[in-house]
Amino acid sequence: FLRLSGSPVLLPGGLSMWLDRASGAKCYMVPARDLSIAWRDTPRYWSWIHLTDSRFPESAQLRFVCWLEIHGKIHSKLLSRGSAYATYMVYKLDDESYGLDWPADASVSIGGTDLARKVCLQPNPQRSHAEDVVLPRERGDGWMELELGEFVCEGDEDGDVSFGLAETKRLNGKGGLIMQGIEIRHKN
Repeated sequence: FLRLSGSPVLLPGGLSMWLDRASGAKCYMVPARDLSIAWRDTPRYWSWIHLTDSRFPESAQLRFVCWLEIHGKIHSKLLSRGSAYATYMVYKLDDESYGLDWPADASVSIGGTDLARKVCLQPNPQRSHAEDVVLPRERGDGWMELELGEFVCEGDEDGDVSFGLAETKRLNGKGGLIMQGIEIRHKN
């Protein structure tokens, strides 16, 4: 328990896993490489880079897109039964990031229940947004996190928890996003 609650371990297949110290709930991060990212294999739009402060061998670096769409999933049986969770996009913005200050649509889906919210990747957007737009926060490890949504794993679900972020309405250029992955973490 102490080892798994002290620091994440990489599992075969790519997931990072750890235990929440307070609850003992299982937590995971799905690496960027395992996410469905629109145009991720087109070097003009995305590149794969190695960062020493990432848990994974590769992070996705957004070079340029107009259509930003990132989705992932994890099987509900991997999670702790009866636990509340939140999903967080873990990322950085490089010094020349642009076009990421507009609200995007975030979603979480489990067992036929779909939850949606508006989020913004920029921590200090120049535009004023409605009060219901969720903004990112800085983490202690040098990355930022943006809460995509919350859910409860009742334990009787036998399927995937799906989550994602999309900004496909305003087709402006976007770049400078460096994506480590999406965390599924116990919500205190």
